[in-house]
Amino acid sequence: MKKNDILASAKINFNELSNEIKAEISVLGGLDIFTDAHVQGVVDITTKICTEMKMPYEMLKRCVLCAYLHDVGKVFIPSEILQKNEKLTQEEYEVMKTHTTLGYDLCMNYPEFKDLAPIVRAHHESFDGSGYPDGLKGNDIPYEASLIKVADVYDALSRKRQYKDKMSNSDTIAIMLQEVENNRMCAKFLYYLIIYLLDETSSKLAEQVHIVDEYEKELETLHELENIYKEIYDSGYTNKLQRKLNRYQLQPGYDMSTNAQLLISKQKVYEEESKTYKFLLSEEEKLQNQLKQGKKLAQKEKWYN
Repeated sequence: MKKNDILASAKINFNELSNEIKAEISVLGGLDIFTDAHVQGVVDITTKICTEMKMPYEMLKRCVLCAYLHDVGKVFIPSEILQKNEKLTQEEYEVMKTHTTLGYDLCMNYPEFKDLAPIVRAHHESFDGSGYPDGLKGNDIPYEASLIKVADVYDALSRKRQYKDKMSNSDTIAIMLQEVENNRMCAKFLYYLIIYLLDETSSKLAEQVHIVDEYEKELETLHELENIYKEIYDSGYTNKLQRKLNRYQLQPGYDMSTNAQLLISKQKVYEEESKTYKFLLSEEEKLQNQLKQGKKLAQKEKWYN
């Protein structure tokens, strides 16, 4: 089988997959655009977790391949269930759960993916034995499957779907930390996911601070011009006021009306950008606290020592 570097480009590709498996995943994307986006999301988050862990390349590659394959069994799930806009009935949910065993069977058909098949099968297992399809517990669950589960649950919760809105990172992590405390998810992998999300949020926050600062400067200038135009309106043009206007190097045709319209539009954008800033600031604080909680849970977790 031809070897390719799955991280050779900025966009992760799936050249390590056989043409047959690629075809199955393409069919999956054609059946349900939300599932296709989810698979790509799980691949991305899996890669981020592995990278934060400084995982050896061959192990990282193995985990990323499993992320591509984890939902491949859904190609056999009826479209009326896969694409349903409402919560599944218990009977429909039981059908949906079979994607794990169906994916396992599909991977077992290809010699190069036989060793990955148990991971595909086990990505919905839980440490306490409450998962499916086999009710595996603790270290009986493949290491890679527990990693894929963290990426899978994060993307499923945080992504906007046809039946739910997007959830914030901190709200998503709060649910996942509860799953860890209930012994259904791996704290070690979740800890590294929180590290990545916190770094990403801090970077966005730094950019947002710059954006808000720029709008504040623009609004300050517009208010200065507004005051000059008010003086002109009250007293008429004077050489002194004209010199004040000249400092701003205004475009031809720029007048009091133009300034007023700009002030209204810029103020509205500034308020929206300020909301984003406050949201990111809150997210950063929450994720910092969740990181501490995740670290404590990871340190006392007995699985995968």
